[in-house]
Amino acid sequence: MKIRLSCLSPYFLWFLLILTCSANCYAQLSGSFTGATDYIWRGYSKSDGKPVLQANIDYEFRSGIYLGTFASAVNFADHGFENRSTAEFRPYLGFAYKLSDDWRFNTAWTRYIYDGKIFGQVSDYNEYYLYSHFRDLLTVNLNFSENSYQQNHMSFNSEITGRYPITDSIEISSTFGYNDQRKVLRYDYLYWTSGLTIHFSRNIGIDVRYYGGSYASSEKEASFSQWQFHPHVADNRVVFSITVGF
Repeated sequence: MKIRLSCLSPYFLWFLLILTCSANCYAQLSGSFTGATDYIWRGYSKSDGKPVLQANIDYEFRSGIYLGTFASAVNFADHGFENRSTAEFRPYLGFAYKLSDDWRFNTAWTRYIYDGKIFGQVSDYNEYYLYSHFRDLLTVNLNFSENSYQQNHMSFNSEITGRYPITDSIEISSTFGYNDQRKVLRYDYLYWTSGLTIHFSRNIGIDVRYYGGSYASSEKEASFSQWQFHPHVADNRVVFSITVGF
């Protein structure tokens, strides 16, 4: 399985890791494995409504620098095309800053890397994030890509997530977001989620989540593109997932 690393500099990431370690040896390693009934992303499914396995590993340093990688199975329903993507990899690098006991901020870079093509086209791309956190109750996320899915157009996404712990092991949460992707995916997506997370222990949890969404642009406003990836909005779906962490 080949993974294209164009526009990615792993040597730079490792150099930064070694430099940070030499300056401050403290580092916290964490990771997780997740099984989910669907991979819904910003209003549409990246797994064609089918179950997926996902994994994440993360290093966080006392300086505030963190880096890691997320991986997931994908299915873009591009049957009939050769060299179809079946996996998505997202290496990331970021910096977190604690302003006070209530407020935290972080910024991050990630690159979406696919093990094949999407509807016959190479689609690896960069994305940049800015997060603001109020305690563990509220998160605002703003991000953009200068060349989303390598379709020569920028994309923007904004979302707000609220969480409320009912008990030490039970939490409810909701997200509301807007995905500005009309020039890339034909439509803009307005999406929302609401769910319940139960932690059976420090390292095991389940999540049941409702996903809703709608097109934020009409058929007449849809952007014409030769690219055939025009995912349908994920509306009225319930996704179940279980995560095991360390």
